Amino acid sequence: MSNTYSFAKIASGAAVAALSISVILAGSASARPLSAQTRANLETAMHGEAYAHLKYQAYADKAEASGKPELAKLFREAADVEGNEHFDREQAMLGLAGTNDANLRDAMAGEHYENTKMYLDFARQADRDGDHDTAAMFRQIAADEGDHYAQYKAALDKLAE
Repeated sequence: MSNTYSFAKIASGAAVAALSISVILAGSASARPLSAQTRANLETAMHGEAYAHLKYQAYADKAEASGKPELAKLFREAADVEGNEHFDREQAMLGLAGTNDANLRDAMAGEHYENTKMYLDFARQADRDGDHDTAAMFRQIAADEGDHYAQYKAALDKLAE
């Protein structure tokens, strides 16, 4: 029995258990609002799951490129569980997605911060440290985030019409 097969079997069983638990918890979640600490823990968990999802996809690509298709499959299966099961259950419990208007405003706030503050601060720090290629990358990403902000703003304006 390969590790991949074992992981797939475990993931399948976990998915069934997760569905059962989420049905049970969905009823209790509507009974009272989540505590501030539980909400913070969900946010932290979601960041970890999203990062693991993307990291494992990168690991899978590397394994595939180095001629290790079974290892690539293992990483892709784990990435799928992290992003499409764990993250999804956590975001549902948190109530992450709101109205289209609220979602656009939230996205705009995040993109604006990344465009005007976060990535520019990162670029300045990288330049101070002599990491000029990384600084240039941060500035380019900041510009992309500004484009995203403008696209979200245009979509929000269109919703208001």
